[in-house]
Order: sequence, then structure tokens, then C-alpha cells
Amino acid sequence: MNIEILDNYDSRDIGSYKGLLIFMEQLFSRQDNEIAYIKQLAIKIKRGIEDIDYFIQNATDKVCPECKNICCINKHGRFNFEDLIYLHAIGAKIPEVDLSKNDKEPCHFLNEKGCSLHRSFRPSGCNWYFCDSLFDAMEPAVNYRDFDDKLKEIAESWIKMVEEFKKYICLNP
Repeated sequence: MNIEILDNYDSRDIGSYKGLLIFMEQLFSRQDNEIAYIKQLAIKIKRGIEDIDYFIQNATDKVCPECKNICCINKHGRFNFEDLIYLHAIGAKIPEVDLSKNDKEPCHFLNEKGCSLHRSFRPSGCNWYFCDSLFDAMEPAVNYRDFDDKLKEIAESWIKMVEEFKKYICLNP
């Protein structure tokens, strides 16, 4: 196992996707301190996402139903390798994906009620994408500063989780 698996990962290729899933399953079945630390960071991220979910959902409930230009597209709805690190680290069941759709088609997780995935299980491209209308609706809210601070904390933990993962696979071939 080495970092080449991550470097060669293509989220649009089913073979690459399934290969990375197998690699992650094997890796996260290990019981050592470094994997435990990566899992702790992922759980912190999950809790952070759950903490800000209400704030984001409140804004999307107001903005998204009126939108004429759907930004919930496949481009944002694919799991990158960082998402797969996170999902495996929290022990999540990886959702089935439809890699046959092109980037501009509506996301395969989108349904008539919005996203079929809970926010803490969505691809990061979805979770961290805020269109201008959504951002404009969120920014004036009284608790926007708390949201922004929490988002920065989540991002820092995310970066640390990925760094620790890469360090781990380089040191544990």
C-alpha cells in the first residue's frame, strides 16, 4: 500500500473507485494508534458537520426551492479520496454511486425533497459548495459568525485528517 493509490484515483472510473474502497476497508480494519487518531479526527469532523447542519438547512430551505439553476450536480456529488478516508474512518456505509452520469446532470443523490444523504455523509464537494444565493442568505444571519468559525474548525480537522492518513500510508506500506 502506498500513496500511488491516492495519486491515481479517478472518482469517475468505477475500477479506480472500487479499488480505493477495498484499500480503505483493509486499512481501516487495522487496530493501531495512528488509525485510531485518524478516526478521532473524522468523528470530530462529523460532529462539526452535524452542528452546522441546522444553519445550512435553514438557508437551503429558503433559497433552493426558488432556484432556477440547480447546483446539486454530479460534479459536486462524487466522493473524492478525502471523502472516502472520512467515511471509512467514521465507519459509515459507503453510499452506492452512479458514475455513468456526466458532471452537469442533477446529482444522483438529489430527490424531490433535496439530498437523500444526511449532510455528514455527503461528498465534500457538496458539503462545502455554497452558491452565491445561498451564501447571500446565510451571511446576514445573527449566528453566521458561529457558523463560519465552526466551518473553519471543521476544515482544519479535515486537513489534519488527510495529512495524518497520507503520513500513515507512507510509513506503513
